[in-house]
Amino acid sequence: FTMQLLDMSSTIDYKRTIPIAVSMLLVGSSVGIVTPVMPFVVEQLGLTPGQYGMVVSAFALAKMVGNVPSAIAVEYYGRKPYLVYSL
Repeated sequence: FTMQLLDMSSTIDYKRTIPIAVSMLLVGSSVGIVTPVMPFVVEQLGLTPGQYGMVVSAFALAKMVGNVPSAIAVEYYGRKPYLVYSL
């Protein structure tokens, strides 16, 4: 069992790994691009610091509202259906 587990862990299935890696790269880069630009957008729109805080909080709240039910569904039905259909 241990040798089989080591063998499976040392090989990479690129056919399954690359789509997930690209998806995570795109999600991470979208947040990484938008966050540094937000102060310039706030300045152009003339928002107060409180309004800017509400924008950032709304993003975090939306992420939490989406992540919690998704996590429950993934735990109930399994990861594979959601990974396959989300790509």
